[in-house]
Amino acid sequence: MLKWNGGSNTPNLKMKKYKILQDTMANGQKVHAGDIVELPEHEGHTLCAYNKAEETTVKPKAKKVDRSVGLETSEVKAPKKRAKK
Repeated sequence: MLKWNGGSNTPNLKMKKYKILQDTMANGQKVHAGDIVELPEHEGHTLCAYNKAEETTVKPKAKKVDRSVGLETSEVKAPKKRAKK
């Protein structure tokens, strides 16, 4: 049996995150400006060459801090207000 790719048949795809600058097609899907998508490195470099995307480092969102005192959760429904006459 003949093998390519230096002994293995699986391609090495490195994924990176890119911020989309213009509406375009990426990874077989429609993406809009402002979206952050994870693409294979070769496809991301192509979009960067056309100035449709830029490589980005996305920071994880800050953890929600529960500042309520004495309550078990701060996910409480808003109190009912009086009906207008």
